[in-house]
Amino acid sequence: MPPALTTSPSSSWSRDLVCDIAMDIGKEVAVHIETMYPAAVEATSKNMLQSVRGCVFNEIIAALETTDETAIRARLQRHKALQRARIAAVRPGKR
Repeated sequence: MPPALTTSPSSSWSRDLVCDIAMDIGKEVAVHIETMYPAAVEATSKNMLQSVRGCVFNEIIAALETTDETAIRARLQRHKALQRARIAAVRPGKR
């Protein structure tokens, strides 16, 4: 487990830098999917990788909107429940 942060690194970073980092991570995830699962990419919409990049970007930006630990933990709990519900909707019996 990484050491605890005493301050939020994003507190001193410009919004442009944070957006660049988030987009870079989104692109890296898309490249990983494309290189590790080329058949899956071929079988999906041509916009799938762009959607992945955008989703990762949006989640990172949203996660950095607050530094309040209680709000962050509540967001993580909401996401956990939503993720399970979305998986259950498309693959009954899976969690």
